[in-house]
Amino acid sequence: MKQETVTIPKSEYEELLEEVGILRNREMMDAIRESDEEKNKGVRTWKLKI
Repeated sequence: MKQETVTIPKSEYEELLEEVGILRNREMMDAIRESDEEKNKGVRTWKLKI
């Protein structure tokens, strides 16, 4: 398999690292899944403003 180097802005790279960290954190993923289930039941959940 040939490797390829891709250049992206540092801010985008840091965002991707954060997302990977969240995906690897089992507790965080369980909380996200639970929140999604509650939304489907019609429960109002917190909205984060970024």
